[in-house]
This record gives sequence, C-alpha cells and structure tokens, in this order.
Amino acid sequence: MVGGLLDSFPDEYTPNPAQIKLLKHIDQAFRDGYKFVVCNAPTGSGKSFISKTLANKSKEPPENFKDLITSYTAFKRDQTGSFIHEEECQDEVSAGASALTITKALQDQYKDLFNDVTVLKGKSNYVSTIDSNIDVELESLIIPKNIIEDHRRRHKCPYHNDRRDALTNKFAALNYNMFFSLPDHVKNREYLICDEAAELEDQLVKEFSCNINFQMLSRMGIVVRPFYSKNNVNVIKWINNLLVDLNDKIDELRDKINNIGSNNKKYLIETKKQIVGIRNLHSKLSLIIETWNDSEYLFETNKDGIMFMPLKVNKLSDHLFKHGDKVILMSATIIDPVNFCKSLGIDKFKYVEAESSFDAKNAPIHCTTKVKLNYHNLKRSLPKIIKQIKQICDFHKNDKGIIHTHNNTITSFLSNKLTDDRFLIREPGVRNEMILEQHLKNNDPTVLISPSMSHGVDLKDDLARFQIIVKAPYLPTKDKRIEKLMKGDFNWYTNKMLCSLIQSCGRGVRSEKDHCITYILDGAIVESVVNNKHKLPKYFIDRFL
Repeated sequence: MVGGLLDSFPDEYTPNPAQIKLLKHIDQAFRDGYKFVVCNAPTGSGKSFISKTLANKSKEPPENFKDLITSYTAFKRDQTGSFIHEEECQDEVSAGASALTITKALQDQYKDLFNDVTVLKGKSNYVSTIDSNIDVELESLIIPKNIIEDHRRRHKCPYHNDRRDALTNKFAALNYNMFFSLPDHVKNREYLICDEAAELEDQLVKEFSCNINFQMLSRMGIVVRPFYSKNNVNVIKWINNLLVDLNDKIDELRDKINNIGSNNKKYLIETKKQIVGIRNLHSKLSLIIETWNDSEYLFETNKDGIMFMPLKVNKLSDHLFKHGDKVILMSATIIDPVNFCKSLGIDKFKYVEAESSFDAKNAPIHCTTKVKLNYHNLKRSLPKIIKQIKQICDFHKNDKGIIHTHNNTITSFLSNKLTDDRFLIREPGVRNEMILEQHLKNNDPTVLISPSMSHGVDLKDDLARFQIIVKAPYLPTKDKRIEKLMKGDFNWYTNKMLCSLIQSCGRGVRSEKDHCITYILDGAIVESVVNNKHKLPKYFIDRFL
C-alpha cells in the first residue's frame, strides 16, 4: 500500500508475514476512522517493530513545543500551582509515538532493538552526575536547589535529558507508572501504543488506588480521624479533611526545613523524605476525589489503615487514552476482545489477530494429570503432584527450566521437598531479578521456582527447555475487588486466568528456532481450556497434545 504504514517499516529490517498483516489492518482501521486498534499477536511476531513503524510514520513534534520542554518552561507553575504554558502545549498538534510497557526490562528491549528510541524511567534509575554516590531522586533531598537547577539548565542531568528527549523525539518507551506521573499537557502523542495490553486493567487499578497507613501518618504527627460511616458523602468528607491535614503538615515541615541548619544533614534529608511521601499521598487522594463519580470505589478498613481502589476502570481509562490521537493495544493474550474492550470503556474498535510463525511442535503442552487443585484440596493433592514434578525434572536432568507455582503456599511446599542445589527458589521478599541472574550465570541445569514469573521474563533458548505449571493461575478471591467482580461476571474471572496461563506458557519459547516443553499439572486448566476453546488464540490451542 503506497503511502501506508508498510512504507515506514524500519529500513534495516524486512517485515515478516505477521507484521505485514498487522500493519495493513492497522493502516486500514485508521483510514476507516477507528481510534482504537486491538492487536492480538503472539510472542515472536515482532510487536516492537509495529511500534517503531508507527513512530516512523508519525509527525515530528513542533519546534515551539520542543523549546518549551528543552527550556523547562513547560513545567513552570504560577502561584496557584497551574502550569504557565499548559494551554500553549495543548494547542500544539499531537505528534510522535509513545510505547508504554509494564516493566523496565521491556523498555530495555526497545532500546536494544532501536538506537533512536528514548527510554524514560523513574529518577531512582539514574545516577546523579553531581554526586555519584546517590541517584537523581535523592538529589533534591541533599543538594542545594540552585546547584540542581543550574545542572539541569546545562543539560547535565541524565534523568532530565531523557525526559526532554522522550517528550520531543518521535519515539519513546516509558512504563505506565512513568507516563502517568508526567503532567497531562506534555504527553499528548499521535500514536499511543499500549504494550502488554492484557495487563492494562490492572495497571489502571493500581494508578487509581491508594493505601493509607495510619501508623506511618501517626509517626509524622498526623492524627487520622475515626472512620465512622461508609456512605459516600461521609467518605468524601473524611478524605477532604485528611487532605487539609496533609497540606497543613507539608507547610509545617517546610517551616522546619527553613529553620534547620545546613550542618544537620541527616534531619534535613529525613524531613524532605516526609514531605515527598505526604505529597504523593495527597496526589493519590486528590485523584480519587477527582474521579469519585466516574467509578465505584471500594475501600477496605482495618486497624492498620484504609485501602481505596476502583471496582471498574471503564470510566477511568480515558485519563490514559485521551493522550493518543490513535491508540494501539497490543498483547499476545487478548481473551474475548469484546469484553476486554468493554472493561476498558472502549465501544468502537478494530480487532486484528496475527498468526504465529512458530512451529507448535517446538512448544508442546502436555497435560499430565486429572487432579484439580483448588483451595480446599491443595494440601491433600500437593504430595501427589510432587512425585510428578520430580519425574519431569529427572527427565530433564540436563536442562534448565522453570516451575510456575502461582502462589506462596505451593512455593513453600516445593522448597521443603526440592532441596537440591539445582532449584532456585523465589522466596517472599526476594526480587525475581536476583534469582534470574543466578539462573543466567549458572552453568549447571538450574530450575527456577517462582509464583510470579508468568510475564515480563524472557527465558530464551537454553534458559528454559522445559516448564511446569503447577496450578491454574486464578486471581485470589480474598481480594475484595476480585471477589465482587467474580460474583458479577465469572467469565471475567476465567478470562483473567486464561490470560495469565498463556503468558506463563510463553516464557520458554521466544523465537522461531527456540523450543520448550510445557507440563500442566492441574486438571482444572484442561477443563477451562476445553470450555473456552472458541475464544483462545489458535496458536495456543495448536500446542496442546
């Protein structure tokens, strides 16, 4: 298609059949007036290249906008807290493309592929060039304001340089948290690409949730009034009263800073940290008040505090989608696209599904048992399962692999039964990155055991020649939000499980030449797959033996 998206495919690469199909359908959808395109594309189909093509096709940000960002004037506020150049930025034509990811690892994948993409992460990921012993986030707590501002003006701050480039270049990769944290008026784009879109609902829930810790506030001298009534009027009144108290505490701490001598650095840093913490809480609560009428907010109270969270995000999603003239939602695990879009408040969309270029024979899925693992029979059934796990691991004694446990109970059980040094167990409180690094560097056939490596983990080639899925990855029903949604729509609950299942099954096969065997030990998975075969991707069904 002359003048179409295919013409903007990266010159140094040749598009594969899946990419050609996706780009043709995306192009036609935009020509037909669709704002939203949902792309279900399996691992290895080259979704990153779709993002790069859209960026190549996009308009260059206007020079006036670039000047406002580069000079930092786009971020200046007046005495009321309003951005001085907000209208000027919003009047500009949307340009460029932002690819939003779940993890920093996915951002890095974009950088590895394309030299001209700007990756923007949180301040804690950048080492200060003023003091190499601290990160950029701590600069404002330690270093005088005038020195920091001068440093930024001379473009010597790595974070602010990346922020400038991310907003003024045609292509940027940000994680969702980072994107939400930017001021609204600086992040409008021609193309907004939501990567790993199957997880977007959870990301929006996280963004619009707030956890209030009574003990933490008490330590700072903020007395939280008792939470008597749970009707909406009184809850809003309670939040507004707390917002006033938080503002008062910020003013009080600022006065303290002015009276603290420069020699008392430790107390100064601690006070500034308190201000940052209170300010973040204030922002979260303000957002909830702002969106209270757009969503049914749930709240859980206990002796430690209160957690606010939205039940649904269908009326909150526009806080994200409004920043893209055209929005592409990409994932390998879109289950039931109609209900997927409904949950995100999308009425009109174009759905495109790409076929896998992988040979299903290289990634077979074996269902090895009819035992159904659930909350009630878990302890009784696990001893039966352990024998199978040992047999599979013995069969693959020379291979690296991974065991997906789904929850800490199963992880703990396996850690007591699989005591060989071969097994690397992700204990509670331990980051996945730590044991992944051990797994990567170890020459022995190590096996990862983790409840939380179903997505965002790339176990290519010899890093995983086999994987075991112990239990169906259903969401925990003890969660108030999940319990309520499940009772209202069990299909939503099942779809969430199937989405996580597909993600897990995709960890070990990352390219056309890669191969990995998956073993499923929970009979409940087999039943769900059979019952929902009609809405699962063909490439996934083809893998079952």
